[in-house]
Amino acid sequence: MFPIILRLGSLNIYSYGLMLFISFVVGIKIVEKRAKKFGVDPKKITDLALVVLIGVIIGARLLYVIFHFSEFKDDLVSIIAFWRGGLAVLMFYGGLVFAILAGIFYVQRQKLPLLKMLDAVAPAIVLGEFFTRLGCFLNGCCFGKPTNSFLGIVFPANSPAGYVFPHTPIHPTQLYSSLAGLLLFNFSLWLEKKRLGDGVLFFIILALYSLYRFLIDFVRYYEDSGNFWINQAISVGFCVVALIMLFYLRKRNVAER
Repeated sequence: MFPIILRLGSLNIYSYGLMLFISFVVGIKIVEKRAKKFGVDPKKITDLALVVLIGVIIGARLLYVIFHFSEFKDDLVSIIAFWRGGLAVLMFYGGLVFAILAGIFYVQRQKLPLLKMLDAVAPAIVLGEFFTRLGCFLNGCCFGKPTNSFLGIVFPANSPAGYVFPHTPIHPTQLYSSLAGLLLFNFSLWLEKKRLGDGVLFFIILALYSLYRFLIDFVRYYEDSGNFWINQAISVGFCVVALIMLFYLRKRNVAER
């Protein structure tokens, strides 16, 4: 829709980059506010949030480049231009893997409680999905398949979605995902009031988001069916891991009572 949201002379402010920046700032503020609740020094949990968010960007961008290398082979420098979009195709999964690895490394170095840290950042991660998917919508990437329903949106011809499906209503899967992120954010805050054991909140959110991604991909457009099946496999894999961890944590919590 609006890939460049503002022009300042020769400087272009990309809508996706702007929404990504907003997700950074809001996410860090949320985690800072939650620090005392988890008995952690706010500075350390803020540093953790930065490490996690950097991991999200690197992981998501890396997997996007791997699966779309043809877009970069003539301009390798553009690989690092993540502010133009191209993070959200595998945003949650690629980003989540790198975020967890980076977060675990930081937590071990600082000797912080891992499960508490996962619960602390869980709402910020899904709220980040809300903002970044709005950026996808404005950029016109990560779009859905054609539809005759009232939900269909016709994208401009100069956008990625409009180029693939000109003058055709398609599912605005970016908005679906944005709404899912917002709902999961509010649900996580409500769920937290139930005084669950450490780590339970994070793995419930992971299971629910994985289930959502498994379902939404059936109406999302993929230029390569291989990407679809990879996403489906990752969705199932993460959901299974989350359910196993929830079962383990439940047994551990019962044993500790």
